[in-house]
Amino acid sequence: MKMKFGVSRPLLAAGLLALAGLSSCKHEVAEAREAPSTAPAANVRTAPAAALAVPRTLRLTGTLRGNREADLAANASGRVLSVAVERGQQVKPGQVLATLDVRAASLSANEARAQADSARAQEEQARDECSRYEKLMQRGAISDLEYQQKVTQCKTLPLSAQAASARAALAAQNVGDGVIRAPFAGIVAERFVEVGQYVRQDSKIATVVSLDPLRLELGVPEADVSKVSEGADVSFGVSAYPGRRFTGKIRFISGVVRSSTRDLVVEALVPNPERQLLPGMFADIELTVGSQTLPSVPRTSLVTRDEQSRLFVVAGGRLEERVVALGPSLGERVAVLRGVSAEDAVVVSDPSQLLNGQRVE
Repeated sequence: MKMKFGVSRPLLAAGLLALAGLSSCKHEVAEAREAPSTAPAANVRTAPAAALAVPRTLRLTGTLRGNREADLAANASGRVLSVAVERGQQVKPGQVLATLDVRAASLSANEARAQADSARAQEEQARDECSRYEKLMQRGAISDLEYQQKVTQCKTLPLSAQAASARAALAAQNVGDGVIRAPFAGIVAERFVEVGQYVRQDSKIATVVSLDPLRLELGVPEADVSKVSEGADVSFGVSAYPGRRFTGKIRFISGVVRSSTRDLVVEALVPNPERQLLPGMFADIELTVGSQTLPSVPRTSLVTRDEQSRLFVVAGGRLEERVVALGPSLGERVAVLRGVSAEDAVVVSDPSQLLNGQRVE
């Protein structure tokens, strides 16, 4: 039994018309990008794509951190009497952040101080008695046992006085720890306590972070570890300032590759005098690891179209439009990673009105 497959004539006609229309659209798009045959010849200026030594970079990611960060603990027990700072406030070294109720510690300090004074008085009295017993022993007025007992007392009382003085100093320190101060200049990143809250010695009071300079922490893949050295330049951007680049220098390199991520932790110091960068920001980094020679073109030869960088070169008496991948820029010249070779004649006059395939004079 034979089966026949057929297509209706109206359906076939519609399909042919659709194919014809599709071919026509493609042709129009191509013609829109190409110069028509009647287009006049363009008068352009050209220059060779000169070789340019530019830095070789690695694209990495990292996080900004404070150069100094500290979680300040109370180091004393008591109720919070006052909190003098808020989150985001800048502080100076020694500035008071919070105070605790240390009246009990103050009473203990007074008691310890009195005991230390008493021990020192007993020590002075024992010293005088020891001197007197020494003379009595020389005259044979006392027994050897009495003399030895007094000598032992003369040796132990100074030790007791030292212990009492140490207890008094510790009690005084507990009183002083009731005032929490900033250890360095920075900004209050977090505040953990409120007035009336009871805290212990290990309770967090606040977190202080320095803002200038900052540390940029990044992870270098194991394969690129040999390319990283102290003093290398780092360039990076953050989403808060699109199009702006910040710089720093490598200062600290870890001596161990992390087994979990197979990378090396590296830190760069980043100047931040205007306090625009903040700890915790995510950074898109370019790390300089050497130099390379690439063809370069003048900045005026480039034009952006369809979110792509383009330029024109002269080949065979006509213009040839090329999409290029750009590298670093030095002054008015831009290195080209792909799309241009060193011997190409690049159009350096205004490229905005030129067409692909247009004849040149």
